[in-house]
Amino acid sequence: MMEILHIYTRVSSSVQEEGTSLETQKELGIKKSKELGMKYQIWNEGAASSHHENLTNRPKIAELILEIQNGTIKHLFVYNNDRLSRNDQTQFIIKNAIKTNGVILYTKDGQYDLNNPTDNLFKSLLDGFAEYDNAIRAERTRLGKLNKVRNGGWYGAPPPYGYEIVDGKLAIHPEEGKTVKTIFKLFNYSISIAEIKRRLDKPIIFFNNKCKEM
Repeated sequence: MMEILHIYTRVSSSVQEEGTSLETQKELGIKKSKELGMKYQIWNEGAASSHHENLTNRPKIAELILEIQNGTIKHLFVYNNDRLSRNDQTQFIIKNAIKTNGVILYTKDGQYDLNNPTDNLFKSLLDGFAEYDNAIRAERTRLGKLNKVRNGGWYGAPPPYGYEIVDGKLAIHPEEGKTVKTIFKLFNYSISIAEIKRRLDKPIIFFNNKCKEM
């Protein structure tokens, strides 16, 4: 029976997903399967970050690990090492499954048998570089957001209700801002939160510093 090369593809963001990265990874995996004289199976994760300490956001790799542990996968292709993970805890889980079950790992740059001491050492070094790169990226992102806030900009999350983003900064939303003002006026009259919600479902008019439902 012809062996199967299992091709795992993943990008870190939806922007990359819309580009050619996933397709490129798949094409290189298929090319490798032809070189090895194997059939192939695609495991497409789509857009999923790899820095998390668990695999809850990556169901395909979690399923793939189970298949490895069941002994049904013996050949695995990924575009490069960090497609598997940049997080050391997740790397350990994946690497242990690959090594324990005698899976051969292929990338665009070569192949690794983790039961071979030299290959295992090199894979460990690559894992360390990936974790380091992930930490540097996270720190740059944090400092970038902090610097943006210091300069009066918005740090990147969705704006709070009543505001919108204009030229990278918070600005009062014309319509939502009116609703926020209404909420504070009603609250100033000692009206309960539940009652404010009920009243906001109806038009409110203010005159002579008093509120009245229309």
